[in-house]
Amino acid sequence: MDQTGSVQDQVDRELRETAVREGLGARRASYPSAAPAHSGRARAAGGLAVLTSIAMVAAVSSSYPALALALAPVLLICLASLLGHAFGSGRNTASRLELYEKGLLVLQRGRIRAVRYADTTVLDNVVRRTQYGRTLSVTYSFGLTDTAGRDLTVGSLFAGGELWGPRLRQDVTAAQLPGALDRPRAGERLDFGPFWLTAREVGSGRTSAPWPQIEAVDATDGSIKVLATGRRGPLAVGYLRLTPDAFLFLALAQRLRTAAGS
Repeated sequence: MDQTGSVQDQVDRELRETAVREGLGARRASYPSAAPAHSGRARAAGGLAVLTSIAMVAAVSSSYPALALALAPVLLICLASLLGHAFGSGRNTASRLELYEKGLLVLQRGRIRAVRYADTTVLDNVVRRTQYGRTLSVTYSFGLTDTAGRDLTVGSLFAGGELWGPRLRQDVTAAQLPGALDRPRAGERLDFGPFWLTAREVGSGRTSAPWPQIEAVDATDGSIKVLATGRRGPLAVGYLRLTPDAFLFLALAQRLRTAAGS
């Protein structure tokens, strides 16, 4: 067996052992580093940098310094892209994201970190770029808390964000919703950044309304809005990316609102 295969086998074994130790259950999916795709863009940037440099030299030689100056920003952008690849993607080609039944593992720079869905905190910083109402691209990024209590960002470093991003949202919400529902039913108040809720009402700061008066609690254009009857504007508004466990809050609000109307 060659050395590369031996190292890979050792990494796979360490990932399996970590998953068992952290009680993550069966593995569901694995996503590699997005660095190979970044490498292709870096090669394109390198080629464009060479052509731009040749054109700048030719412009100066032909007594057209203004043209050389006009091309300078293009060269700088290409060089910035190459430097970003050299200091970022180039070092992360062995990174991996593995999703399990009860959590996930992140392998990055030779280090394995674990997240359990049932007790992590999530900051959802997904960016959706649109034009004329049509989605052009979606960048998935989540701020999580690992099993050691440290912050961990899972984002565009890994390929397949359109697959693992929605699944991460769903699995964390599914793992935490049953326990979270029991707490307001037992009389507790739950806080989610600018929002709070109880079994009887939802609000932000000192503003609140009982669940029977709530028309909707939803997330649009990166914001969470609470709409209530008899108000011209939202009862409460907050940025989704600044709301811890935003999708758990939305799921709780839906359940409590439905229960109040039944």
